[in-house]
Amino acid sequence: MATTATRRWGAGTSALVRALIAATRPVTQVELATLVGVSQPRVSQVLGRLRKSSAVTPTTDGYVGRRKQLVDLYVDNHRPALVSAEVPWYSLRPMREQIDQLFAHANSTGTRVAVSADLAPDLLAPWRHPTLTIVYADDALDLTAAGFVQAEGRVDATVIVRHTSDTTLLAAFEPWRRSIDGLPLADPVQQIWDLHDLGGADRVEAADRLTRALLDGKLKAGS
Repeated sequence: MATTATRRWGAGTSALVRALIAATRPVTQVELATLVGVSQPRVSQVLGRLRKSSAVTPTTDGYVGRRKQLVDLYVDNHRPALVSAEVPWYSLRPMREQIDQLFAHANSTGTRVAVSADLAPDLLAPWRHPTLTIVYADDALDLTAAGFVQAEGRVDATVIVRHTSDTTLLAAFEPWRRSIDGLPLADPVQQIWDLHDLGGADRVEAADRLTRALLDGKLKAGS
């Protein structure tokens, strides 16, 4: 993986990189600033650093990202902006039922969520049976009423809730599929990061397969 960056990225840089990976044509600084919600000077600064890493190329129509390099940089340098420590939860139900129940509870409380690894990659590029799934939320979620019990840590958990201050993590950039059967998905680049973060050789393989599907254009646009 690329190791040229020397500091962890902020939310704006991470969102800009995800937008570049999703772009199907050259994008201008103005378009990127609008997509990500940061200033044009900030976009220019980030693009300058990415050019030094050979991860973007300027053209007469805008900037083109080198997707593989950008994915590698993202895995190495991104950290999700969390309001508080992640909260592990446990349930005996099948994983999809757990997430459906969590989503229903989130809707009842007016909380926006986005589903990441393990479940989301399994819906997009199946490889391994999901055993632990990260869910990003724009507010804290107490899942007791949804039939979950709080776990002591990741090793005992089936779901991890991350209350994030970065609202760009709650929706995938176009043209990536944003939902399946009404279930909101995190951006596939974030799913790749989360597979690596959860760890294990089988998850690394799942991340590689999801990356290849992304690079080969096999992640079709969706709702």
